[in-house]
Amino acid sequence: MDPRNLIRFLQGRRLDGALALAALLLALLPATWLLPWTGDLARLLSAPLAPVTHAGIYLRDRVRPPRESFDPRSPEALALGQEIARYQSLYEQARLELEQSQRSLEALRAVRARIGSAGGAESQLIEASVIAGDASRPLGVLLLNAGERHGVRAGSAALVGSDLFAGVIAKDVGRFSSSLIPSARLSSIGVRLYPAEGSDPRQPVAAYPGAVLKPTGTGTFTAAVATTMPLAPGMIARLADDRYGRAALGSRVGVVLSVEPVDEAPNARKIVVQPLVDFGELASVIIVSDGAASAAEGEVR
Repeated sequence: MDPRNLIRFLQGRRLDGALALAALLLALLPATWLLPWTGDLARLLSAPLAPVTHAGIYLRDRVRPPRESFDPRSPEALALGQEIARYQSLYEQARLELEQSQRSLEALRAVRARIGSAGGAESQLIEASVIAGDASRPLGVLLLNAGERHGVRAGSAALVGSDLFAGVIAKDVGRFSSSLIPSARLSSIGVRLYPAEGSDPRQPVAAYPGAVLKPTGTGTFTAAVATTMPLAPGMIARLADDRYGRAALGSRVGVVLSVEPVDEAPNARKIVVQPLVDFGELASVIIVSDGAASAAEGEVR
């Protein structure tokens, strides 16, 4: 075949198809057939492009100089890692402080919404953290980081959350600290017992039995309830004692664990009440300071 005729034949679309077919055939050939001659062919084809390649490398190095090898054990790298760790700690600290502030604000709003105007115009809500406790006694007096400077007054009720009665502030209120007497160490607490699902608004308050809780010394309360009304485990004991301030009335003190008959009094039954506040894990309280010391302040068993 005349080469000139072949060249004229392989023009336009025929040339494109021929090149594509050749590339397909080369791609399908085994690698062992291609290795002996493709390397040499590539070097031959790259020779004309070498000046252009070198010029491109030169320009690249001028615009962006090559980086030195990174040594993670160098003093600069170690110092940078320490700085990154420090700023990560500061970032997480800020996030935790924001979360705690939001939780404290929600708790204060919940207490304010619950007590309404019961605490009077002078009622002040103070959040205090537990900073120390009496390690020798499971239910010892707890030290708080709020005192007279913050508005804390002796005899003020302390709540957890919005409606858990934690205890009262003792007489020894310092300028920047105060002591919390846990509810389980108070000499007595007047309560009313309600079903766990709540009271019936159609029934008077007197329809629910009252009791005077006494501490047992083991972290629970006991009381002898003289009533013919039904008593059952799971009932909620709510504060009904004016000595601890109007703002604390109705707050939850504990839950009834057991009900037992009293042999000496057929109409009486003995109940055991478990406080709802876990004083071993207590981290903070909300003090309701209404400007008047309670008659129960300092009553410790």
